[in-house]
Amino acid sequence: MTLHIIFKRVQLIVLTLFYGLTMQAQTIEKYGTFFDDAIPVVLSGNRSIFTDKRNTGEKPPGAYYYCNFRYIPPQGNEYRYTQGKAVYYQLDLSSPGNLIIHNWKTDYSAGPGYTTLYVLKKAQEGEAGDWSEGELSFKWVATFEEHDFLNPNFDPISLGMPEGASIAQAYLSIPNLSTGSYYIVTAGYKYSNGSIPNGTIQTTVIADLVPSIPDEPDLKPESPNYSPIQYQYDNSGNRVKTIIKNK
Repeated sequence: MTLHIIFKRVQLIVLTLFYGLTMQAQTIEKYGTFFDDAIPVVLSGNRSIFTDKRNTGEKPPGAYYYCNFRYIPPQGNEYRYTQGKAVYYQLDLSSPGNLIIHNWKTDYSAGPGYTTLYVLKKAQEGEAGDWSEGELSFKWVATFEEHDFLNPNFDPISLGMPEGASIAQAYLSIPNLSTGSYYIVTAGYKYSNGSIPNGTIQTTVIADLVPSIPDEPDLKPESPNYSPIQYQYDNSGNRVKTIIKNK
């Protein structure tokens, strides 16, 4: 066997292994245990709904345990932790529009009846962030914190909360959200006797985005006119000259 053939076979093996690892990396499931494991929010159109359930009281297969979300509140200067363990989502918006995010579900016996919601955007290079986590720096977009459901202006029934859901589960309405990559973090907490901070949390994202405008089609050049008879016209469209080409 020549060295050329051996080299070709080694090259083929390396390419096969690389392709296999690449395909495996593309199909790794996300469980939402942290930012680098954030579950992608998949929107199927300009008006679509995404819903997902995660049990923060269990360890996902092949992933780390869920942990408490550490952050600095918008009106604060010290780090704090959510009482319950958090689920992380990543939302990539290619079109601007209105978003509604909530944790409403009719069966909350197996999960927290009280939840929080946080929407944040990763700060761009050179942009000052509101707070940071390791090498990541973030800008606050919207929050629904503990006890925000007690705000007299918060009326979940008028907002469309389904019958049987807890009024203390988080809700956010974000109008005119610009394009970009966002993180959604949600966690439960214990507010009253008998409530639990961890368990199944359902997160729903309702998007009403601006339809994207298709690119202008490329202009094709006019087909050449090979006719032996050509005409010229004036500005009014009157034929003023006939030209007969020699063959």
